Amino acid sequence: MTSLTTTRPTTRVDLTDPGVWHQAVPAEEFTRLRRESPVAWNERTDGQKGFWAVTRYDDIVTVSGNTAVYSSRNGVISLDDFDDAQNDARRTLLEMDAPQHPKMRMITVPGFMPRAVAALEASVRCTAARLLDEVLQSPQVDVVEVLAKQLPIVTLCRVLGIPEERRDDMIRWSDQLIGSDDPEFVDPAVAAVPEAERRMLPFGHPASLQAFELGLQLAQERRHQGTDDIVTRLALGSFDGRPLSDGEFCNYFLMLVVAGNETTRHSISHGIKAFCDFPDQWARFRAGGVDARVAADEIFRWASPVHFVRRIATADVELGGAQIARGDKVAMYYASGNRDEAHFDAPHSFRIDRTPNHHMAFGRGGPHFCLGTHVAKLQVSVLLEEMAKRVASMSLTGPADRLRSNHVHGIKRLPVAFTPA
Repeated sequence: MTSLTTTRPTTRVDLTDPGVWHQAVPAEEFTRLRRESPVAWNERTDGQKGFWAVTRYDDIVTVSGNTAVYSSRNGVISLDDFDDAQNDARRTLLEMDAPQHPKMRMITVPGFMPRAVAALEASVRCTAARLLDEVLQSPQVDVVEVLAKQLPIVTLCRVLGIPEERRDDMIRWSDQLIGSDDPEFVDPAVAAVPEAERRMLPFGHPASLQAFELGLQLAQERRHQGTDDIVTRLALGSFDGRPLSDGEFCNYFLMLVVAGNETTRHSISHGIKAFCDFPDQWARFRAGGVDARVAADEIFRWASPVHFVRRIATADVELGGAQIARGDKVAMYYASGNRDEAHFDAPHSFRIDRTPNHHMAFGRGGPHFCLGTHVAKLQVSVLLEEMAKRVASMSLTGPADRLRSNHVHGIKRLPVAFTPA
């Protein structure tokens, strides 16, 4: 099955251009696409092969759930093309299909189940309270630096079993790996690594190697004396009756470090910005009657910290009126699905009591639903509860400094003044 570029519906902007997203999420274009061309071809302006942009909620669910037709094996977080050797070298849990994916996923699933996550609540609450008490000592703070970065990384250290003295390293690695299209995070060391070598690394960045070194060191320690953490599960885990190879371990470890840090960080930042932009919603929450978990879900929907997740078609298929050919890249735009008028009443309004709220910030349908969902929800809901005790109101004292990225909806700096309760 083939279709001519002149006959297939197309986007009006190149969604791979980080500059498009640096200004703001292209909400008007997504609204048009959902209405006119819910599955549209995105022709790239950099000479690489284009892809199909899936913008409607129901079509995203279809792609997520049909892993036989829409495969993860050729890349998930990038819209670029890689050969088989590069894909195999870069492969994390995200880039796996059945039967490999469920077997690998089960190695760490027990550590992310609700009962295991509930045991974290006391420590998360203690950390949130301490950070907020420190924040309120200053008339103005950068919320990202002193709060949004800190709570997820402290929690992640506990969950994975990483020494707290390595927190700054993990934040730096995440910034470099996720922010490679942002001039602020350009690392001069990257230029010294040949492109062919970078294309063999997860996220295509040599910072991966530094994270690998830490992961392997921790794995060696856990094999001598295991503890109740995720690194121990990985170090002692097995796949098809054998231990994980160093490569499998390192890629899995790196995925957890980045995913466990970035998405929660940016959700917190966007959530606080939303309360500044919609002060009535903060007053509504403080007045009581709205469960913090319900409010947290609206923050995740509103933030949509990951713009898209990619698949590749394994067969010719029709979707949303478009004829997709075998081998075509297909990108599910959560940033659009979470604003779909067919599923959310007044989707461009921030409502902390929104129910039901079947957002897709963590995916929706299919086996790739985010492992850390319960950890993220715990952190944001606990933070809201502790903020309600301490913060009467909040306001922006300057513009948000947005991350230049076509994949992650990030905020680098957010100056805020808090009024203590």
